Amino acid sequence: MLEKTLEFFAGQSTRAAVLTRQLAGQSQSGDPVLKQHLVRERRRQTRMDGSVNGSLLATAQTVSELLELDCPPDHAAIVRTLGFVLSRQDAPGHFGEGCDPDRHAVGECRHALTGFFSPASKDDEFRPMRFPSGIVIDREEDARCAASCYALEVVLRAREDRRPAVQKHIESLLGLQSLWDMSDRRWTSDVRALALTALAAAPFQYRADARERAAPFIESQTDDGLWADADILHVADAVSRFTAPEARRAVRRAWPSLFERQMADGSFDSDPERTFIAARVLAGSVDD
Repeated sequence: MLEKTLEFFAGQSTRAAVLTRQLAGQSQSGDPVLKQHLVRERRRQTRMDGSVNGSLLATAQTVSELLELDCPPDHAAIVRTLGFVLSRQDAPGHFGEGCDPDRHAVGECRHALTGFFSPASKDDEFRPMRFPSGIVIDREEDARCAASCYALEVVLRAREDRRPAVQKHIESLLGLQSLWDMSDRRWTSDVRALALTALAAAPFQYRADARERAAPFIESQTDDGLWADADILHVADAVSRFTAPEARRAVRRAWPSLFERQMADGSFDSDPERTFIAARVLAGSVDD
């Protein structure tokens, strides 16, 4: 599969192409310079406040891409963009804002959930959110939770895990019982996968709890290697972030379903980002 993916990216000068070649150990001589160009390109996309179009998701994605392009956490571009992401923590519109008796009873209000990032105020018109993996989340509260999980993962990868508010977010996410109860059909596997991706990036003191939350989700994989109501590529990427043997086995079981979705040109849905994600999943589990 990786060889076909490289064929899809042949001659391309995109971030996904550069990173896929790097994963395959086939970087080209011009790729280091190309990476620098891609970093400058992302810096030009930011506003004075460090955001990309004032969007939490778009800005967090830019931070993620800068990290992938080998920018260290103290790089000027990351400091600016990450500053905007952090400014959205506990801002109006975050998941868990406010309180009412029903939400209080299940621990889904401000008394139990803190540190979440807000994608937008509740006064703004809600629109379904599309995430970098290609999944779209339509339900508003799910989307607000998912957006915060994505932002949390990026913040943790940028080594901001010592911030008290960031640690509160991790702890709140671990304590969100309905999210980890696989019998609770309110949450989709796609949202749970975003939460697990964030927890997989958590510092050492949270790793045991993160593995405990991941276990029932991994076990819910069906015999054909899929997860119910989920995008297999998105979920396989999340599970691949865990190093436990059961996680590695689950990714391997998902391989046939992933192979079936690869197109003749080597891509996944003719989408460079999804194709890069598939290459990352494969490269991370090929030696297991």
